[in-house]
Amino acid sequence: MIDLHIHSDLSDGTDSIEEIIEIARQNSVKEFSLTDHDTVSGIDQITSLAAQHEMTVIPAIELTSVSNGHSIHMLGYLIEHKNRQLLDFIKITNEYTSKYSLDMISKLNRLGIIDYRASRVEELMSFKDTIYLSDLYKAMIRDGHPYKLKDWPDFYMRTYNRFSYTFPEKFPFTSADVVEIILEAGGIPVFAHPARLGNEDLKEMDKLLAHGLGGVEVYYPYHDDKLNKRYNDFVSKNNLVATGGSDWHGDFTTWEATIGQFGIKDTKLLYQYADARSTGFLCSGGFSNAI
Repeated sequence: MIDLHIHSDLSDGTDSIEEIIEIARQNSVKEFSLTDHDTVSGIDQITSLAAQHEMTVIPAIELTSVSNGHSIHMLGYLIEHKNRQLLDFIKITNEYTSKYSLDMISKLNRLGIIDYRASRVEELMSFKDTIYLSDLYKAMIRDGHPYKLKDWPDFYMRTYNRFSYTFPEKFPFTSADVVEIILEAGGIPVFAHPARLGNEDLKEMDKLLAHGLGGVEVYYPYHDDKLNKRYNDFVSKNNLVATGGSDWHGDFTTWEATIGQFGIKDTKLLYQYADARSTGFLCSGGFSNAI
């Protein structure tokens, strides 16, 4: 499979760029995307290393957004990852996410739930653009605490889960904003893992069509045959592209999937869609997603 959804330790995964390349090589994956959350910092490195193994990397990102109180993720494929507007957009998102995460870590300290400074997390994670909630756990392990990466969900339940999830309340960007910035960077905006929204999935996707939504992540570890049909029907009806991937997070992957286990078999339609949009052929109805 061509796995179009992979995360490294530059966002909220646990694997380095080198480790991702090795897993992909072992699994005979020749084409994939690094879709780190709200950062493009790993694209150049992974593209260079992949070329040494005759692999192809499709430049991509997974951007965070909010709509109607939902935290919605949007994948952007074939982006110009050094686009100035995109980088400015990412910077604002990262500032919000880091502040939220560090405030939560400080709250855990004040309440005596943990004894570990937020400033130490910042220090150890300074190689990244953003501090995530899970970076506290990674930092504590690095400093010798007797935890294992695979037990992160249990740690989360004992700590952060004591409080209501307030992250979306003041998040700076809507899902429509994110679709438009991906387009600004020359990319294809694709709705990530829609089943996580439950019955709101089609409603949220439908309202993004007017903003330029380009595809849906159809093939995903949580999606059964019924959901695959649901999203393929939406894709076909609206002349979009279907993508897929493992959503690999290294040792933080809590679902049954590894790199290359989920994805698509051919990226031809992805490139054809990008060409059709850039030439205006898409607007004239000239693109067909039929294989």
